[in-house]
Parts: sequence; C-alpha cells; structure tokens
Amino acid sequence: MVRLAVTLMFLTSSASAQLLPSGQDRRDIAIEVIDGRAVVAVTVDGQDGLMMLDNGTPEVMMLNRDALDLPMGREVGRGNAASGQPVVVMQHDAPVVMVGGLPFAVPDHVTSGNFAFVEEGFGPEFMGFIGSPALAEAPFLLDFPRKRLILLRAAPQDLAPADVRGRIVFSIWEDSLPTSVVEVGQTAMLLEFDTGDNGTIYLQDASRATLIAAGSLTGGSDTMVLSGLRVGGMDFEPTPVRVVQAGGPEDFRNSGASDSLRLGAAFLAQNPVLWNFASTELVFLSPTATVLVP
Repeated sequence: MVRLAVTLMFLTSSASAQLLPSGQDRRDIAIEVIDGRAVVAVTVDGQDGLMMLDNGTPEVMMLNRDALDLPMGREVGRGNAASGQPVVVMQHDAPVVMVGGLPFAVPDHVTSGNFAFVEEGFGPEFMGFIGSPALAEAPFLLDFPRKRLILLRAAPQDLAPADVRGRIVFSIWEDSLPTSVVEVGQTAMLLEFDTGDNGTIYLQDASRATLIAAGSLTGGSDTMVLSGLRVGGMDFEPTPVRVVQAGGPEDFRNSGASDSLRLGAAFLAQNPVLWNFASTELVFLSPTATVLVP
C-alpha cells in the first residue's frame, strides 16, 4: 500500500494544537485500524468521519476537501503524494474540530488536499490527516492490539527494566521523519519511522540484489518480507515492506537515490513504541509493559 502523507513543494507554518487537554496527565483515545493504519474518530463542522494519525504530515491537520464542505480557500502549493498522485493544497479558515469526542484547537488557518484517491481505501468518511506537530506535543504510544492512542503529560520515569526492550535516539530536521540507522543483515542504511506508511524500503538495483542473495529480502516483487533487522542493539522479527527502486519513477523523496528503510504501521503494530519528540527518543516496550495497561 502507498504512503498517504503528502510531500509538498512549499512550507507552511504549523501552530500548536492540544490532543492532551490542559490539566490531564493521560488520555486514551480509541483508534480504528484500516488497511493497517491507525485512524481516529473526528467531527469537522458537525460532520462525523475519520482521520489518519500520520507523523509524516508536517501540518497539525491536513483536511480532505473531497469529503468536506470547507470555507472558500486559496491555493498555497502543489505537490505529490508519496504514491505519485498530484495534490493541490489550499488554505482555509479553520473549521470547528473534535477529536475523539473532545474539542481540538486547530490553528486559525488549515490546509486541505484533494484526497479522493485515499477514500478508495478508507471510505468516504476519510477527512484527512492529524500530523506531526499535534503528535509531537506529548509522549505517545500507539497500542494496536487494544486499539488506543495513549497520550502522556510526561514520559514515565519508573518503567521497570522488564518493560523496556531498548531505546533509540533519533535525529529530526524541519518537516522530516524521525531518523536513525538500521542494519539489515550486513547492510546498513538510514531508517525513518512513519505511522502513515505500512513499510517501504527504497533500494538501488544492486542493493536489492544483495539483500535477496543474502536471504534478507524474500517473497514477491513489489511487496516483500524484510528479515535480519537490527536497530539500537535490538533484533526484530521479519516485517512486510513495499519495495521501491531508489531514484526510480515511484520514488518521490527529496533525499536522492539513496537506500533507506521506512518502518511504519505494520512494524509498529508488532512492536509497541513510546514516542518522545521532546527528548528525540523512541522507547521500545514489552507488549506487557505497565504503561500499556488500561
């Protein structure tokens, strides 16, 4: 499946918005899982629908104007989805938004895209994306088995050693994804974490041949199984990935024709992670960690 966050040829400012209400130390929001991705219930100007939790979207919120009757907007940019579809981005006065049944203070202006192609997989109630600025404000966990987004006022300081598999300190640049390094067998490459992706590996032809020969990449042609993952001293079970030729016609990254791995929802569903943007740290947890207990 394609990654649905949008790579745009412009920058817009993103104001703050609170998913965790002031005075509340923890909030659990129910999620649904559609095509492997986590979505939450929202209401936009009284219309009920769903939005994807996508830390690859650089805006607090990006709306799907093909599903919403938005105020008149103005064009602010054009770009492509990572899967190639052209997207015209418009800016609008902000609608009234509820997320998980509580008010969500969006910026005065929000952006929208023509995301009818996303509705093909997510249904006509798909209303857009909740992006990185909203998710980065508080430590959070995506608990796929229990179908919850857990937001915390502060990262827990009393995690038992048995609860923690390991920690990764990541790098992040403006509008970029949390980035680290992964070993795939004997091959090292850049690693990105993206809740809006189901898992994608970008490979030069020679690199793809090397991984196949080593048995690290097996299965079909476009979607394959990646084995031998090692990150931050932790070994991980095989995970499905979409294989894209680095620098090829389906590669819409801005980083050039380099090998890289993007681990997304399929990986995160099997490996619970506490995201902490304030300390640029990902804490990999045991599935039975205390913080995951309702």
